[in-house]
Amino acid sequence: MQLVAIYGWDIDFALDIRKGDSFTVIYEEQYKEGRMVVEGPIIAAEFINKEKVIRAFRYLDNSGRNDYYNSNGEAMRKAFLRTPVDFFSRISSKFSFGRKHPVLNKIRAHKGVDYAAPMGTPIKATGDGIVAYVGKNGGFGNTIKLKHGGAYTTVYAHLHRFVKNISRGKKVKQGQIIGYVGQSGLATGPHLHYEFQIHGVHRNPLTVKLPKVKTIKKEVISEFKKSIRPMLAELDRITGKNVLSARYPKSITKEIKMNDG
Repeated sequence: MQLVAIYGWDIDFALDIRKGDSFTVIYEEQYKEGRMVVEGPIIAAEFINKEKVIRAFRYLDNSGRNDYYNSNGEAMRKAFLRTPVDFFSRISSKFSFGRKHPVLNKIRAHKGVDYAAPMGTPIKATGDGIVAYVGKNGGFGNTIKLKHGGAYTTVYAHLHRFVKNISRGKKVKQGQIIGYVGQSGLATGPHLHYEFQIHGVHRNPLTVKLPKVKTIKKEVISEFKKSIRPMLAELDRITGKNVLSARYPKSITKEIKMNDG
């Protein structure tokens, strides 16, 4: 679960994982009286997803907070999660300007992504924001619209129900449950319709470049790069890119194997 939390902004673990993908993690082990009592946090990781190498390093910033950054000092954490539901069976409709509406039987732009999921599946706010609208919205049925600063808006439609005490003007946090999957409005089955807008323009939620939360400050970037040098060397050693050698308490490398069916 730590790995999912680190990479969840870059990799959709329900859609993006491919046979042959692999990951390597370096993590701490905590000992008491000579005995290992608990596995500590991941301190460095490498994930190869669709031949793209993504590395992450744990670093204590000036505010005293441990977070994960890539080797350039850019935060792994983004302003938005890639998907608003953790568990869904499939994407039933993708972002398209030429999709045939399953109920109206007309060609109509589909300006979002539909996640087919069981009735009642929890829906998360993909970013910190303020509730701009909550209620019934025509063919969208039960809908929540969130505003995220001046530029970004997200929409969650066809909900079965909302969480208690959610109302217009209320602040929500990234990852907070805001409602549950349903099929209200014009829908042929339970799913979530999710939209992502920038300055009112609809963007494909699956491919839009998500804004970063923060980067390491320029005045400490050299210190950051120096601190991760041993972990870079250890990842290189583990994955066969022999440069320097640095040993950490524990590491593991796994290749992802998937059933052909």
